[in-house]
Amino acid sequence: MDSRLKEHLPGVLTILNGGAVFLISFFVKLQISMPKQIAKPIGFVFIIVGMSLVLWAAAYVKEAFLGEVEPELNEIVKNGPYRFVRHPVYLGMTIAILGVPIALRSWPGLIAALLLFLPTEIYRAKMEEKALLHKFGKEWEKYAAKTGFFLPLIGIKKQWR
Repeated sequence: MDSRLKEHLPGVLTILNGGAVFLISFFVKLQISMPKQIAKPIGFVFIIVGMSLVLWAAAYVKEAFLGEVEPELNEIVKNGPYRFVRHPVYLGMTIAILGVPIALRSWPGLIAALLLFLPTEIYRAKMEEKALLHKFGKEWEKYAAKTGFFLPLIGIKKQWR
């Protein structure tokens, strides 16, 4: 695969699959049996919490926030949400995108978020981890051994001696 295509593929997949979740949630009418008065606020809380996590993480990576997979910074960010998880931006985007089908009470949208969007973000994070390991080596391994992949304490890499 062309290296430029490989670099941009995760971002393109995120946009396409995020868009698919929105479209499916809005237009496929198989609804979760939950009153609108409950579903909408719960969905909006997911969106607000997810986007708050994205913004919190973006404040720590600054100009590298809009980058693709290859690391743009010359140091590993270990502050803010990066103290707990290695990929808070992707986690926040996933939480936010889950809020859309919840607010719209869409079973197909929820399934699309879990089967299309979440795997895309995991794929993107794994590609990024390879690039970070290549750039930072042992320093990345030490950081990864202490922080969760997407969730705190889940996906902590074991250090073998």
